[in-house]
Amino acid sequence: MREVLTQSCCALGFMLVVLIPMTGAWRSFKVIITHVDFEANEKIVNLTMDLQNDAGDSKLSVDITVYEDIEDVQLAVDVGLETDKGNFSTLINRTLNFCKLMKQRNSDPLVRGIYDDLLKHGNLFKECPIRSGTFSLSKYKVDEEMLPSFLPEAKFRFRLLITRPKNERIVRAVIYGRIDKSKGFDNLKRFSMG
Repeated sequence: MREVLTQSCCALGFMLVVLIPMTGAWRSFKVIITHVDFEANEKIVNLTMDLQNDAGDSKLSVDITVYEDIEDVQLAVDVGLETDKGNFSTLINRTLNFCKLMKQRNSDPLVRGIYDDLLKHGNLFKECPIRSGTFSLSKYKVDEEMLPSFLPEAKFRFRLLITRPKNERIVRAVIYGRIDKSKGFDNLKRFSMG
């Protein structure tokens, strides 16, 4: 009896070790990008963006041509959730030096994690100063696994401002979207009903 109980406990423990990480990583939402607004300093860069929304998947492609080497690049990132129609409450607001981020991998773990995810989908800048040339991001889809599971169903705004000293604007981009939980809850219902 003791041997059967020990085997059962070991089997249960094994299942928990294997299944808990999988269930903890499961997200009950999708990130859908609805609109992208951007402008670039045409003396420094040429920028094109293409947003594709197919079957609930948002994919963003970006082509960047840098005309001159750019040193000392500053990033300003702002993420907000819509509280009232058209009004966004800021959740994250960061300003950081891009060159420092490239040289010191642990300088800002949140932004670094996002940038590392972007690098998986194209050939973006991997060092600073940013050299002249052509760079791209191809069919980037937000990795929901990187986001906290408790995100509410809401509209969001992601603003990015890239400048160099004396606030000379290089790129300004605003991405609008929404957190959609309808597909996730449908999957949860099916899972719980068998």
